[in-house]
Amino acid sequence: MISPATPTVRTQERTSDSADNLRPAGAKYPLQAAAHLYFIASGLWLTARWTARQLAGREPADIVAERLGLQRRFLRYLELLAEWNILNVEFAGFEDCASWRGSVLAPNHPSIIDAVALFARVPGLDCVMNSRLLRDPVMGGASKLCGYVCNDAPVRMLKTCRDRLVAGSNILIFPEATRTTTPPLGPFHQGYALAAVRAGAPIRTVFIECDSLYFGRDFSFFRPAPCPMSFRVTAARVFETSTKDDARSVSAEIATYFRDNLTGGPAGVARRTA
Repeated sequence: MISPATPTVRTQERTSDSADNLRPAGAKYPLQAAAHLYFIASGLWLTARWTARQLAGREPADIVAERLGLQRRFLRYLELLAEWNILNVEFAGFEDCASWRGSVLAPNHPSIIDAVALFARVPGLDCVMNSRLLRDPVMGGASKLCGYVCNDAPVRMLKTCRDRLVAGSNILIFPEATRTTTPPLGPFHQGYALAAVRAGAPIRTVFIECDSLYFGRDFSFFRPAPCPMSFRVTAARVFETSTKDDARSVSAEIATYFRDNLTGGPAGVARRTA
């Protein structure tokens, strides 16, 4: 199920093989493939919609409506994954997320599920997208319909982020800029902190825990997953910023906070225990 409950934290002291041996029987590959096809088909449909609008010379899409529509699609996708015993996502600390305004969401990034989960949970969430994904036939259409920020021009990206944060948007920016290469964290880039500091916006850190790296850097649609997988998404500490702050120092403090709280290895990523 997709739940706001806070589950018991798993430790990370077991190997990936032993973790998989402890899993109850999950979905077999044909059902996993059906879930992958559902995701791909949804993305291609949104790209087709965007392309049709461009060819017809229509006005830009209603960004608010498109983002809410994408939220519903991702929520349904997560529900399917849970119903089919492929993957479960649990949320903690998001009870008031509908009231969040003008903040940067900064999560760790172990998998491609991370963004899906946050888009499904936080209404109207904006995002800084890798320019490569904007050209992707599955992800590009949704990104363009929703008016997400492209990171291809840093100066323009930072100005756009500042303007949107001041206007009240919540923007998802992954500090690692790409999926984690060496769990639990890769190097942090300071762009997310610079965007927040320029607007004097708070940075909401998010811990993403998972008991499998299947959806990580080496993900393949053609490789069976160890099901069911579990993800936990926790809204953690909020770091206030001002326009006088040094973005590099802010980013360094947040990176230390993540490293103090997360541990990881071949079995996934988890919170540190005392």
